[in-house]
Amino acid sequence: MKLFQAYLQLLFFLSLAATSTAVSTYAKTGCDDTCGGVMIPYPFGIGLNCSVNPWYVVECKSSTPYLSALNHMEILGVSLDNQTVTVSMPTLYSGCQNSVRNSSKATSFDLGGSPFLYSKIRNKIVFEGCGVASMMYNGSVVTGCSTACFNVTHSDRNNCYGFSCCETTIPKFLKSYNIQLTSLEGQGANGGCGSAFLVDATSYDPVSLKNTSFTPVSLLWTLTATEQVTCCEKQSPVNIAVDMFNGTIVNSRKCRSGNNPYLVDNCRRDPERQKYAKTGCNHTCGDVRIPYPFGIGANCSINEWYRVDCNSSTPYLPALKNLEVLKVYTENQTVIVRTQRISSCQKPVRNSSQTMSIDLGRSPFYFSNQNNKLVFEGCGTASLMENGSVLAACATACGTVIPNDRNNCFGIGCCQIAIPNVVKSYSIHLTGLEEEDGHCGSAFLMDETSYGEGWLPVRDTSSIRISLMWTLRDSDQVICCDGDAPERMIVDMSNGTSMDTWLCNRWSYGSPYLIDGCASQVTSCM
Repeated sequence: MKLFQAYLQLLFFLSLAATSTAVSTYAKTGCDDTCGGVMIPYPFGIGLNCSVNPWYVVECKSSTPYLSALNHMEILGVSLDNQTVTVSMPTLYSGCQNSVRNSSKATSFDLGGSPFLYSKIRNKIVFEGCGVASMMYNGSVVTGCSTACFNVTHSDRNNCYGFSCCETTIPKFLKSYNIQLTSLEGQGANGGCGSAFLVDATSYDPVSLKNTSFTPVSLLWTLTATEQVTCCEKQSPVNIAVDMFNGTIVNSRKCRSGNNPYLVDNCRRDPERQKYAKTGCNHTCGDVRIPYPFGIGANCSINEWYRVDCNSSTPYLPALKNLEVLKVYTENQTVIVRTQRISSCQKPVRNSSQTMSIDLGRSPFYFSNQNNKLVFEGCGTASLMENGSVLAACATACGTVIPNDRNNCFGIGCCQIAIPNVVKSYSIHLTGLEEEDGHCGSAFLMDETSYGEGWLPVRDTSSIRISLMWTLRDSDQVICCDGDAPERMIVDMSNGTSMDTWLCNRWSYGSPYLIDGCASQVTSCM
């Protein structure tokens, strides 16, 4: 009997030990790390003496977290990887009158002397209405987009791809901003602008957020040298230069490795063990990293579609008409390639023209809707079409154009718009073309990350960058790192159907598509 009781006590002790080691500590010792269903990791902290400084103190009230020092804004989530906190902010509304070229302006919440900035990575500006929405900072245009409102159907109003609604990214981090709305000529009865606001890109839904008074917005949080941050395994934080729109740089510090890398006793994996290519294969060509399932040369890729030729330190995809490879992303299954610019130029005023894309055919590649945008340089309307259906459109105004307007793409002589779904091929239809200073209409699909530091017009360039989504099928027999099974990801097509791909979604220091690409050795913590 005593032996049985001793055995039970031993099992109880072992179960406690296993439970304690399985729990990840995200808060300082003695502090809670959740409020309601929201994780609050350090450097934030619930209550006094639990955060890195008073700006990061979180008040947990009725199971809802609030940022005490930032007007008690509700916290929706905290990301350690992106170094952002998503908060619920009052929605900015700014409505124009129906008169032609009238405008209105709304002002954001000023983040002032806080360590928070409006994130350029996670947020986008959304405009619901007819005309041009411009985000302004101290009188300068930061970003913007424009909409077309001709023959808009009810279904068109439930998306945000250029019909009565448009969206675009912001190029810099900001402390505050204004949104100015301007109506376009010729938009008819619906020419009276609407509303525009900044919103977290992962949270925006054009249906559910209509007529709401609060909007999720992501803020970058920064840490200066005064915080004396010590990272996991007592490593020093790295310095991050944060670019502001006024030309200044804000210095921040970031810890990179750990479940919560800002706690000294919470490490993750050894970054030295990185593997991106199959054994015996190179993983770089010039300055470009080529991770598996792509591979340089024979027998180094998952199949022939992914084989890369490295010629004169430049990588090419021979199975895809030797398109030049600029970058491969394993986390979102995209590859950036360089392709010839397809343009269309018709001299007569208000003529129309149409151009066709590269047909990706039977390949496992698709034109990505994650990073690509339809860009139109000219005066009129550009429509992205597939099999006669319009997928996205944007319109421009070219009446009275000041010199500064020619250097952006916010609706004056140039417009841009996201595309809703992945496609195999497309055509671009231009209407209402008008010559301006000898230039005529030109439209193309283009990778938006190519110009991360702000919009640069690409007139007179012969090539552009475009983002392709790559997919993996059952025949590829995908095995993820550490022998994990892949996940099946469903991708919506523009024709109403869907396709699927295998995805290795595990965090990895190497390629998650290699069985030994996880860098699985766990470091010890002091």
